[in-house]
Amino acid sequence: MLNSVPQSSRALYARLLTYLKPYWKAFSLALLGMVGTAATEPIFPAIMKYLLDHGFQTEDKRLVWLIPLGMVTLFAVRGVLYFCTSYLMTWISTRLIIDLRRELFAKIIVLPMQSFHEQSAGNLISRLIYDADNVNQAATNVLVTAVRETLTATALLLYLLYLDWKLTLMTLAIGPLIAFIIKGFSRRIRAASRASFEAIRSMSHTIEETADAQKVIKIFGGKRQQIDRFFRDTERFRRSMMREAIPASALTPITHLIASIAVASITYLALNQTTGQASASAGGFVSFITSMLLLISPIKQLTAINPILQRGLSACESVFHLLDQAEEMDHGHRELAHARGDIEFENVSFCYPMVKRPALDGISFRVDAGQTVALVGASGGGKTTISSLIPRFYRTTTGHIRIDGIDINELSLASLRHNIALVSQDIVLFNDTIEANIAFGSPDADSRDNVIAAAKAANAWDFIQQLPKGLDTSIGKDGAKLSGGQRQRIAIARAILKNAPILILDEATSALDTESERQVQTALTTLMKNRTTLVIAHRLSTIEHADRILVLDQGRIVENGTHAQLLRAGGYYASLNRLQT
Repeated sequence: MLNSVPQSSRALYARLLTYLKPYWKAFSLALLGMVGTAATEPIFPAIMKYLLDHGFQTEDKRLVWLIPLGMVTLFAVRGVLYFCTSYLMTWISTRLIIDLRRELFAKIIVLPMQSFHEQSAGNLISRLIYDADNVNQAATNVLVTAVRETLTATALLLYLLYLDWKLTLMTLAIGPLIAFIIKGFSRRIRAASRASFEAIRSMSHTIEETADAQKVIKIFGGKRQQIDRFFRDTERFRRSMMREAIPASALTPITHLIASIAVASITYLALNQTTGQASASAGGFVSFITSMLLLISPIKQLTAINPILQRGLSACESVFHLLDQAEEMDHGHRELAHARGDIEFENVSFCYPMVKRPALDGISFRVDAGQTVALVGASGGGKTTISSLIPRFYRTTTGHIRIDGIDINELSLASLRHNIALVSQDIVLFNDTIEANIAFGSPDADSRDNVIAAAKAANAWDFIQQLPKGLDTSIGKDGAKLSGGQRQRIAIARAILKNAPILILDEATSALDTESERQVQTALTTLMKNRTTLVIAHRLSTIEHADRILVLDQGRIVENGTHAQLLRAGGYYASLNRLQT
């Protein structure tokens, strides 16, 4: 599993704030609303000072109704400003999380194949949904609270300085102590947040595997094992959340205690009349204490957001680590509109990461345009590796692969893969309609007639017509509503519609019954016409008519010839054929 590298909080948050740049106008308006809300905070203590200093009496009769009206107006204005700020920040928040999830998904699409071997789909889903949401909380909710409460605290402090600067400076002495406590707790909260994210990813992975392996779980009686595994994941998550809760829960009451000591000290000094201004009048004293009590609220809010901030920064580490992963290498600069289909391997070797033994060792062969070449041999011989190197799912360790005499590394990925179609044993269909699956990614997808023609050529039109909605029938997850042969023919129709000059068939009929295999084989014959075809097969009866057969063993080509030639040679291929017949 890939782990993110810890980064400084400042660097993480600075990068996070770049996602707010497209919405700077809305944020500026929200900021004005926060400034207005903060600026009105000291008005109420000032009104109380006036009323107390004048004994709730006034010579100006207009103030009898202006002061109560002013109080209502004050809170009405604050309410409007608060609503506008909250609405704007929610708008920004929803935009930001959409942008972030879209960027993450776009990144996942272009990751190299090796990345998908190193992390599960559940891991990626967790980052895309759970981590992105926590990042959004740090970028919007935390930012709003931090800005609004900081402005409020600043406004109250300025008013306190105006009332009595000596007492106010004494109050400010608690600031460094609170900052020190927050900094110490932040490290523990961040570490616990990382552990909780790992637990969430583990839970997602367990759920994903359980959903995909229902048949195996049920037939082998593995329900208890999976339940225990999920229970362990949830317990890990609970423990990490409790480790996070201890410092998070202690932070606010400790801050309140320190603030209360400061308020008590100021009250003692004011009552002893050891300072001047605030104790000069009852109104001044009450106004000062009221402002100090109001100051506790923004301090509380600022300390309460720290756990959310640390959780968000932990999520940032995870999300940015994924965004910073290297994409598929695509340094090709040449375009190949429609290849003839010549394929050449020249002394190609390849070794999978973290594996010592090479999967291919000095492979050389040539396939002329329109030829059908079969790759056979025992499992682990290198057949699938060859089929994966042609579309550059992996890059060769040494040697060259050429299409029409052009090194595939010189071709752009889009151009290279445009000329290749793939039909494999593990059919991938999407939870969509039959038409959408046949037309997936095809430039001819806009024409239903082309889709129907491809379905007919794939020997699939008859069963499609019998479905409730025909081409508009939804086939469920992985085509669960279709039989194996039907799913295979949908995949063949997709390849026919693409009309690529190079075709790779990876065990395309190995999991089918005799009748389904006959129908699929007929469809494959149509598909293979006038195309360069590489067939990977275990069942030798399916490749007897191939133009040439390459026999692989331990990453090397050990025999090469037609079916008849290889049988007469009496070597490895003949031995495989005897075992099957």
